[in-house]
Amino acid sequence: MGFLATSASICYFQVTGTQKSPVHQELQDQLAAEGFRSIENSADELSTGWVELDNYDCSDFESPDSCWRDHYLCFTLRQDRRRIPAALLKRQIIQLSEKFLADKPNLNYVPKAEKEQVRDQARSSLLARTLPSPSFYDVIWDTERQLLRFCSLGQNTIDSFQGLFHQTFSGLRLQLFHPLARATKILPEQLLEPLQQANRAQTESVLEQIEANRWLGVDFLQWLLYRTLNSDSRYQVTTPGSLLEKQPFTAFLDNRLVLVGGGQEGAQKIVVAGPQDHYQEVKAALQQGKQLEEATIHIQQNEDDGWKLTLKGEKFQFASYRTPMIRPESDPNDDPQAEAEAAFYTKLAAVEEGEQMFESMLDQFLRLRLSEQWAKEQQAIQQWVEK
Repeated sequence: MGFLATSASICYFQVTGTQKSPVHQELQDQLAAEGFRSIENSADELSTGWVELDNYDCSDFESPDSCWRDHYLCFTLRQDRRRIPAALLKRQIIQLSEKFLADKPNLNYVPKAEKEQVRDQARSSLLARTLPSPSFYDVIWDTERQLLRFCSLGQNTIDSFQGLFHQTFSGLRLQLFHPLARATKILPEQLLEPLQQANRAQTESVLEQIEANRWLGVDFLQWLLYRTLNSDSRYQVTTPGSLLEKQPFTAFLDNRLVLVGGGQEGAQKIVVAGPQDHYQEVKAALQQGKQLEEATIHIQQNEDDGWKLTLKGEKFQFASYRTPMIRPESDPNDDPQAEAEAAFYTKLAAVEEGEQMFESMLDQFLRLRLSEQWAKEQQAIQQWVEK
């Protein structure tokens, strides 16, 4: 789903590196240079490129309005792919093989070399008669904070996006905004040293930073679960953003939780779905050594304004991130472009408010997790699990 949809899955990146001329026109030209090219009139299997956020059929990026919203650079990754059903390909290969043998009656089977040619011929023939299926993934790049939101969590899609981004913007690199990196951004300077002491990674490798510090997501989600059932679930805004400092909100876990742990036959995954009363199934899994790695978080300011997201604890990705349905007033005489921009800014504001409240919860957790009080809190959580 796109950024403006009711809900969207978001993978967060930090943009690092340097670019010689990071002015608006330069970035537009770079997007256009790697713009999407249609394969409808060819037999190509795949085409990948950038298109405009408001027009998935346009890849020109001729004007600033085509991709700039204030200091946000907005564009879309488009992938058109032809897919041939395996059964159809097999049938075509059989038909071509039978034709090959009919022309050469002295052969009882298709030789290996010719069989590869038959297979390639079958694929090419079917590709030429198959329409490509398009996919679209929106990109919202905050060029002031160097925070980039990519609207997909599929690993293959993320790999394609990163590859094309690096090809498009020379000198720039994308780094996953993983849990430790996000924690480093939101904590005050005096807590950065305790955070680094808790860092279990031995190198600066992003993959190691993620794998070695899985504890951060696991402890955070278990703490949220404990607070969901043993407190009023009230929090306050403590991180920078559009919401006022100390503005109250509530947050709790519900609907879906995923626990992962080792078993006698390998890793096991337990999914607990639907509204829960006492989370007995979850507690039983925790007692067996399973770890909470994914959960749906509900955030509310009041009865009307609610956010919902499924947090992927390993990388702090937001799946099915839903914001309040706030629609700007429209008039038949309004400029369509102005309406589209109004809808974008309204959605963006709701997304950033939800992120600000999420980071405020994370901030409260980290201050406790890095303090001497954590041992007492951890003991209370363990006692609750064992009840």
